Order: sequence, then C-alpha cells, then structure tokens
Amino acid sequence: MIHILTALGMAILLVALGEIAGTRTPLLKKIRFPGAVLGGLAGLIAGPSGFRLGAYLNIETSTQQIYSHLAAFPALFINIVFACLLLGKPIDQLSKVWNHARPHVVMGHVIAWGQYVVGIAITLFILSPFLSVDPLVAPSIAIGFQGGHGTAAGLTANYQALDFADGKTIAYSIATIGVILATVIYPLLARVLLQTNKQRKKVTNYFQSKNNEKELAGKKNKTFSALTGRLTMHFALIAITILVARLFLDLLMFVEGNLRPETDQLFSQFIPLFSVVLISGLFIQLLLQKFNWTSFFSRSLFNEISAFGLDIVIVSALAALSLQVVKEYWITIFLLALGGFCWNLSMFFLLGPRLFPKAWIPYALSDLGGGTGTTASGLMLIRIADPHQETNARQTYSEKQPFYEPIMGGGLVTAMALPMVVKFGLLNTLFITGGILVTWFAYAVLLIRRKKDS
Repeated sequence: MIHILTALGMAILLVALGEIAGTRTPLLKKIRFPGAVLGGLAGLIAGPSGFRLGAYLNIETSTQQIYSHLAAFPALFINIVFACLLLGKPIDQLSKVWNHARPHVVMGHVIAWGQYVVGIAITLFILSPFLSVDPLVAPSIAIGFQGGHGTAAGLTANYQALDFADGKTIAYSIATIGVILATVIYPLLARVLLQTNKQRKKVTNYFQSKNNEKELAGKKNKTFSALTGRLTMHFALIAITILVARLFLDLLMFVEGNLRPETDQLFSQFIPLFSVVLISGLFIQLLLQKFNWTSFFSRSLFNEISAFGLDIVIVSALAALSLQVVKEYWITIFLLALGGFCWNLSMFFLLGPRLFPKAWIPYALSDLGGGTGTTASGLMLIRIADPHQETNARQTYSEKQPFYEPIMGGGLVTAMALPMVVKFGLLNTLFITGGILVTWFAYAVLLIRRKKDS
C-alpha cells in the first residue's frame, strides 16, 4: 500500500513538475506540451528503462515496485475518465446522440478497419515471405493502436494458446509507439495546424460557444448533508458507475460461458472495462434525469475529476514504458507501426476537413489520437486544440464511444482478430476486412455529400 500511494504521489508530482517546466521554459511554453506529457517523459528518462536513477540512490528495488504500480495506473484511471464523460451532462435522445457522434463513429471505423487491412497486407506481402514472421502479427496494429497496452496484455492467453507468445510483446511495443505518437508527436501537429494562418482563420471564424456540456438550465445545484463533502459524493457516483459496469461485464462473461461451455477463452473477457463504464455512465445519467437528481451533481466538478484522471493516465503510461521490448522484433514493429501511422495520418487529412465542421481540427485530432494511442489521448488532443471548449468536439467525441469502443477499441472485433486469422488465413481475412473497410468508406463519402448539399 505504501508503494501504491508513493506511486500515485510520484505521478502527481511529475505532472506538477512537467506543468511548471512547460509554462516556465520559453521553448516548451511555445510548444505548449501538457504537464502530464513532460512529467511522463521525465519519469521515463529517470526510471528503470532510462538512466535508472534509483540504482544511484540505492533504492532500485523500491523504485521498480513503484514503477510496476505506475504501469497499472492507466488501466485503472481510464475508468474514472470514462465514468465522468457523461455524468452530470444532459443526455438527449439516442437518435440525437447518434447524429452528433456519427462523423466520429465513421472516421473511427475507417481508421480501425484500415489498420487491419494495412497490417494484414504488410504481413502477407513482406513480413511472412521475407522475414518468416508468424502470420499472427497481422492484427498487431489494431491491437496496439486501438486496444492499447491493456488489450495487448489481455490477449496474452490467446497468443499463448496459438503458440505465438511473442505476439504480446509486438502488440505491446506498437501500443508503446502509439502512446508516444499520440502524446508527443500529435500535440506538435496540433500546434502547427493551429498556428498556420489558413487554419487559424478557419478556426477563429467558427469557434463560438457551441459546447453543450453545461448544467441543466434553470436548476440550482442542491447539496447533500453539511457533514458530507460534495467531492466525496461525486466520487461515490463514479464508483457506482464503475461497479455497475464490472457487474455487467461479469454477467456477460457468465452468459457466454454457459452458452459456450466447451471453450476456455471467452470473447467477452477481452472487452475492456472502460468501454462498458461509458455505457454504464450513460445509463446512470439517464436514471438521474428520470428521477430529477441531476441537481445534486455538478458537471464542472466531474470535468475536474476527469482531468485529474486523464493526467494520471498519461503521466503513468509514459513513465512506465519499457524500452527493452522492441529489440528482438524491431523491424517487424517498425514496419507495422509505420504502416499504421501513415494510414491514420492520411485519413486524418483526407476525411477530417470533409466530415467535420469548418473548425475540423479538434474533432479530427480526437479520432487520430484515439486511433493511434488511447481514447484518453483523443481527449488530451481536444484539450490542446480547443482549450476553452469553444466547440462541441469533446461532447461529440465522448458520445462516439458507446457506438465504437465495445466493438473496435479493444472490444469484440479486437478479441476475435487472432482467431479470425487462424481460421480464415491471411488472404481471406484481408478480403473480409477490406470489404468492411470499403463499406465504411462508402458511408463516409455519403455523409460528405450530404454535408455539401445541406
């Protein structure tokens, strides 16, 4: 417990130091890196994968234990981030939510299915014939970029059952590269785009008060007992949201286990908890609205808690990265990561300006970040591109997740990817994923045409 609390304190301190460095150093101030990114990089350099500062201070054992807890923080705190996304926010009808989130959903699926197509093509035509790499590396781009470290770790049993234990290392390495791209390279891209005169003009002409994240109109916040802090009750609602999601996921695994008693590997066990937490948050918010309890909770306070959770996710993910996992498969990892990066960036510039409003940068950046690093990376990029929340990019990106995360971002499709390659082979899987990609791309073209006609 001491090491856990020390790790949390260290994460908070790294964020604070990064924020101070980012606001006091002229060059960093100009780039405007978030404090969590700078603090995470500092923690990585000083940690076991870097200069091993703990060894020089004769506390290496304690340092390794602390960093092992840091490595577990992203999977924990991302649930807090997602629980806060919809709590305290007025929820429209589902059809309205879909209309708001549809461009994000379409772009997200195009990026995700394209990662499968690119990964399978690279494996089929380069890695397998020339480097004799196992075909199971093919889904690694989507597993690493879309699913992230948690999904890569969750598929360990699958990799072992399919006699390719090294697959986890490859997927984990690509996830690491994805985090670096999303938290280091993409913020630079955001700054370049926003500082370009042409883009700045587009943004400033459109940045008006379009944010729908506000308190219910005309209702003053009520308070609980004076003996109980408001922050405590907000955390209690977050805990309930996560608990409901955990129980639902356990129920889903129980049902699947009874329907498929012959298998030891359940697809539902690879669905990430945070994607279910988002659905749980939507359900609980609807209950709050139905019973008129929303005035007890503050949307602004949930935003503050979410920002704290996001800082911890980013700083701990960066600080606890392992720089050793890329050694054996570095060529494979490089080619797959490069292919995924090029695909994501091409879709960002091709679809972003066409699918989203005139101020397209924060909207498209969120899908670029979520499709390369983690969903939290998308939120961070929105914070950089739209720091005052003058667009509704954060809301529409949040509303995308129930339609997307349970399927693609570490969800059902991600869990089925490895068995699919084994069952159908690379070529057939390429045709299947390619057909689905073409379908989503056609839908994107349809939305673009409707936007032009409107």
